[in-house]
Amino acid sequence: MNAIQRLTEVLQQKLGKEIPLQEVGYETMSFTHEEIDEALVPPYMIAFVEAPILCHSANYTDIEGNYYTLMLVETGDETPYEVWLVNDKLMTNFLEGIEL
Repeated sequence: MNAIQRLTEVLQQKLGKEIPLQEVGYETMSFTHEEIDEALVPPYMIAFVEAPILCHSANYTDIEGNYYTLMLVETGDETPYEVWLVNDKLMTNFLEGIEL
């Protein structure tokens, strides 16, 4: 699943409204192990991944100015590691109550 699709599906449930695709930003970045913030991605999640480590990011700002970011970090597994930020603050339990 790509970052844009995942972000819009989760936010539609969280916010209870349709998220227009034209309002979603997207970028792909590559990192070395040393460049990844351990507060966002535990080192064990990427320990066996060869650099560069790819991260696909999607973001959306709602009408109240809240800035939502999803980062999908490639870990070598079928499912990437998800990092959710709201207003640049890590949200470890952001998916609670979401049925996808």
